[in-house]
Amino acid sequence: MEGSFSRLQIVFLLLLSLGISNHVLIIPHLLQAAERDAWFSIAIAYLALIGWSLILYLVLKSMRSLSFSDWLKLRTGKLGLWLVSGGLVLYLLAAGNMIVFDTAKTVKIYFLPNTSDIVVTLSFIFLCYCASKAGMKTLVYMSAMLLPVVMLLGFGVSIMTMDSKDYGMLQPFLKEGLDTQLSGGIVVFGGSMDLLILLLIQHKMSKPMNYGTIFLLLFMLVGLIMGPTIGSIASFGPFQAENLRFPAFEQWRLVMIGSNISHVDFLAAFQLMAGSIVRTALIIYLLCELTGAKSPKKRQMVMLICATIISLPSLLNVSDIQMQQIIHQYFYDGSLWFGVTLTALLFTITFIPQRKGARK
Repeated sequence: MEGSFSRLQIVFLLLLSLGISNHVLIIPHLLQAAERDAWFSIAIAYLALIGWSLILYLVLKSMRSLSFSDWLKLRTGKLGLWLVSGGLVLYLLAAGNMIVFDTAKTVKIYFLPNTSDIVVTLSFIFLCYCASKAGMKTLVYMSAMLLPVVMLLGFGVSIMTMDSKDYGMLQPFLKEGLDTQLSGGIVVFGGSMDLLILLLIQHKMSKPMNYGTIFLLLFMLVGLIMGPTIGSIASFGPFQAENLRFPAFEQWRLVMIGSNISHVDFLAAFQLMAGSIVRTALIIYLLCELTGAKSPKKRQMVMLICATIISLPSLLNVSDIQMQQIIHQYFYDGSLWFGVTLTALLFTITFIPQRKGARK
């Protein structure tokens, strides 16, 4: 038994694992979609996310201490469980492919340009596999130790680059038009569907999630997008920021400590690896949970298969340009519709009574 975890521990886990997506994966696509008005797109998406999170909370409230699989099976039977779980598996596989690909690409570009892609990817996925194999407790404790350091570094880079920023580049406000702002809002909303992970881990908490905690978590996750987005525009300008592959990472290159110390990019590497390992390990762990594997041997085999699948784009050396085009054109739109449809479906299921004798 892994025991139960407090709300604060789960918040730490989600901030580190979901925050890396908001901080690294979303921003390049957001800037490409909304340019100078990217910050306003985040505000639009946040208002929509508040309404969506209320529905998500009602579903979580109906589940209480039941696991997602048990709750769904009691109301819809095995067929409903397989269909919904299958959709979540596909979503998590897509999210896993993105984080492994982007992490391997970042390490390859900035730190190990002469190292084979296969070596970089296998080294990273091996660490993630070991962390997921160790269990939920390991992931929670890792997050509790790493998140405070990651947050301090985030505030540090923001403060140390103040002299390099010109917030006048945010003007003129709302220049790009409503269509552009809505396109950016779709990227943020679609990327925030990661909060569906709460459905899969609430039963591991000592107390069910309340809406105050969800609202705070959502506010902090959106803040993780807003801060580096505004910082990227103010540092590089909207058009240059749009062309950068990793805008948040590039801000570390502006850091100067005194007049002699620069190139502190290794701190950004620490942030990246802390979030990416926890996020990837959590995805592998949840994929294993959704398959229903119970015995240790079966769980290890399922985790190994999942780790291999989410590594395939990197191992096959898929073009970065092609990968980003696919993500930009399909993933965030698809994620939005999947998240909204699934939440609406689960909310409808809360009104279905449990089957007679099912609880027994």
